[in-house]
Amino acid sequence: MKSIRFTESELEFLKNHYELELIEAENYISEIKNVLTKLGALVKEATPEMPVNKTRKKRGRPRKIEAVKTPKETTVKKRRKRGRKQKATRKRAPKVVKNEKMIAETKPTTKKEAGKKLEV
Repeated sequence: MKSIRFTESELEFLKNHYELELIEAENYISEIKNVLTKLGALVKEATPEMPVNKTRKKRGRPRKIEAVKTPKETTVKKRRKRGRKQKATRKRAPKVVKNEKMIAETKPTTKKEAGKKLEV
């Protein structure tokens, strides 16, 4: 962006010009207020407006709006417990302990032993 350079005399002229414009504008506004008060209209004081903080919307799905209930229809509802439901578990049969001889006879430990038992 280009910058504009003024001489001292030009700056002084601009400053005086805009000060006069401001004074004339303020006088004009005061004349309008005087006419309005004579006519009986309410004149509002000019107050600088404060910036309004906007509130953010909550995220997520909006809640359902329930119809207004009469006192007779109002009941106290029980709150649901949160968390997982417990799964139904079945009882397991007790473990059967086998003798070491039965285990040795039924389950061979190596391929060689399995071949020997088959030959017998």
